[in-house]
Formats: sequence, structure tokens, C-alpha cells
Amino acid sequence: MKKLNADDYIDILNDVLKDICPTDSEKEELKIFSDKIISKIKDISKYPVLDIIQVGSTARDANLKNDHDIDIFLRFEKETDRDMLKELGLKLGKDVISYFNGKSWIEYAEHPYVSGEIGKFNLDIVPCYDIENCEKIISAVDRTPLHNEFLLNAYENNDLSNDIRLLKKFLKGLGIYGSDLKTAGFSGYLCELLILKYGGFLNLLSAVQTWKPKHSIVLNEIYEMYDLKKDHDFLKFNNSLVVYDPVDLNRNVAAALNEENLCKFIFYSKMFLKKPSKEFFYGFYKKTTDVLNQRKRGYLITLEISRPENVVEDVIYPQMEKIQKSINKLVKEHDFEYLRYQNFADDDTCYLSWEFLIHELPDVKLRIGPPVYSEQGVLNFITHNEHYFVKECNVCAYKTRKYKNIQILFEDIVNGKLKNIITYPKYVCPENAKIRLGTFIERK
Repeated sequence: MKKLNADDYIDILNDVLKDICPTDSEKEELKIFSDKIISKIKDISKYPVLDIIQVGSTARDANLKNDHDIDIFLRFEKETDRDMLKELGLKLGKDVISYFNGKSWIEYAEHPYVSGEIGKFNLDIVPCYDIENCEKIISAVDRTPLHNEFLLNAYENNDLSNDIRLLKKFLKGLGIYGSDLKTAGFSGYLCELLILKYGGFLNLLSAVQTWKPKHSIVLNEIYEMYDLKKDHDFLKFNNSLVVYDPVDLNRNVAAALNEENLCKFIFYSKMFLKKPSKEFFYGFYKKTTDVLNQRKRGYLITLEISRPENVVEDVIYPQMEKIQKSINKLVKEHDFEYLRYQNFADDDTCYLSWEFLIHELPDVKLRIGPPVYSEQGVLNFITHNEHYFVKECNVCAYKTRKYKNIQILFEDIVNGKLKNIITYPKYVCPENAKIRLGTFIERK
């Protein structure tokens, strides 16, 4: 690839930035309202809250236009009883949202917290414990204020806000922004660390050209923060991308990113640098999917499985993936080949979809055995295979297929005849599922 020249991309990136950057008035309005929320929490707080911190992209000027999310963290002393932390956090969150005539509800991380809406603003008010860098967390969200502090300090001499916005929009365009288990993509925090590491959006895309799965990244700031030598032996992770968390070196910030989405990022980064276009930033993955779907299809099957109530997406999607991979293994064992598979869940139903190259096979299959000069191997083979013969240098046999039609195999799955072979997760059981032929449900 030719040497990167930023002038080749400047007009495109400036056009995108005009679309995605909050205006000065939007930023000011957001700051004023955030300050009001924090001030009111301080007024009504009669509890042992150490400090009240705004975190997240809106606190660091790294948010996209029309992103009015306000994340407020209430930090408590480590000695605070967990039930008390939960109770006080919920009360403060509900009270402040009620004061501003908003509506609130309870969400769940490891412990519950309050979410709400006040006009166009979306709020999360989250209690956590006050911990230090690399200290063991007490609750799952305790690192977030430390992330915020690290990034604010790192930005003091670096104006990287627009580069962060470009990366987020680029990843959104590719459909790989978000660290939830449904998306398995890049989190906002990961985006900020990557931009910080490489000093800008184009620099990052240029660096990505040499990445492969298992690529590992250590920020320079980490060596300075902990006075480490360059040959320091960091904890090993078995993930598609490894980015060490500056506030917890035993954590991989990119753990949620799956290998396929990493490879999409590598591939489309190369594509963009070779032929830059605004299209990459605006629903590019949907356009690509539409083009791919303009073709003759293979044999389509979808299983519709009832979704249990109150099971969140971060639980249901890994379980759909688990059962689908178990079925994939069974499918391959019976010599059927699929072009692709996908899963999707709405409020009521889990959809597991496949597209097969063929749906029906011959009655018999060829089983290739050992070479004729392998005495014990040949004896074992002919003992278990009646219709044997010699083909080239091997003893072979014809076997009658148990399943020659993929639909029959799926019928046995939903009828429970293969439950001793397939591992069923807790909430996604294919027994009594509905089989829909000729249908492939795309993930939304």
C-alpha cells in the first residue's frame, strides 16, 4: 500500500465530522444540565457518598452528535455494606430524576442502578466502590471512574475528540460498535484507548494493516504509571485482540470483541485507505448485506424457539450461539454443509437460521478405512463394516446414511430424539421448536 497521505482523506473526514460533531450550543446545554443533576444529588444526599462523578463519552467530549447520555457515578467507601450501597444508590437516583419530572426505571449490572429520561437527556445513576488502580474490584462497575480519570489525564495535552468520533462512526457503519454480547464488537472505552495509542483515526487504520488475531497492545502510559520495563511479562489472554486496561493490568479491554469482527475491522480499514468513501460511515454493513442477498439462495431453515421472560440479551445471545454450534457439529457429522448461520432474538422468540449448500444426500456414503498393509487397523475396520472393498491403497466401505435429508435431522432435534448428543443451554432449548423452511432471519 502507498504511504498514507492525510490530504487524500481530509475532505471526506471533514464532511463526516460535520455530521457527527455536537455543536458548541449542544455541548454547553449538556454540560449545564449535567451540572444541575450533580448539584441536586449533592443537595439531597444525606448519605456517605464520597464523591459524585460524571463519566462516559459526554464527560470527555467524545460523544457523537445527538448523544445526550449522562452517566453519573456515586462512589462509596469500600467498607459500605453492599445492600446499603444498592439501597442508597437506587433512592438517590429515583429522587433526583423525580425532582426534574423525569421517568425512571431499574437496570442491572452486577447490582441494580437507576436509568431515566428527563426530556431529551438519558441518565444512568450508578453506585460503586472507591478503589485504586489495579486494586481488586468489589462490584463490576468500580473501574469506570478510574477509566474516566485516566482518559481525562491522558487528554490534557492531546485533542483527540474528533478522531474518537470518527472511529466510533466508522465502527457503527461496519456494524461492529458495541461490547454487548449480541454485537461482540468495540466498546467506547476501547475506541478511546486505541486512538490514544496511535494518536489519531488515520494512524490507527494504517497500523491495523499489519494486525492479525491475537494482536496485543500496551499503552505507553502503562509503563510510566507502574514504572515497568519494556520487557515486562504481562498476563497472557486468549482473545482475538488484547488491549491491557491501564487501570487494571489483569483485564483485557477487548475481551468482548470476537475474531470475525476484528477481521472485519482489519479488512475494511484496508478498503477505506485504498479507496476512501463516506459510505463506510453510514450503514455500510447493511448495504453490503443487501448486495450479498441479491443472489439465488441455498436451502434455508430457521428454528423458532420461545424466549423465556426476563432473560437479558447478554445471557440469551451466548446461549443461542452455544446451541447453534452444537447443532452445527451434528450437521457436519452427517455430511451436510452450511454456507452461513446466524441467530437473532426479539422479545418473544429466539431465531436460529441456516443456509445450506444442499439439503439431500445419497442413501449411502463412502467410508475410507486404513491402508491394506495396516493389519490390525484393517481387521478392526472390516469387523465393523460389512460392505468393504479396496479402493486404491485403502480398505473402504459403503455405509447407509442415518440422515439423507437435512429437514429430517432437524425434525429429530425438535422432537427430542438427539438430546443425548446435543448440549442444551438453560434458556434456549430446541425441543418443540417450530421449523420454518425457506426462511433466514437476519440479525437486526
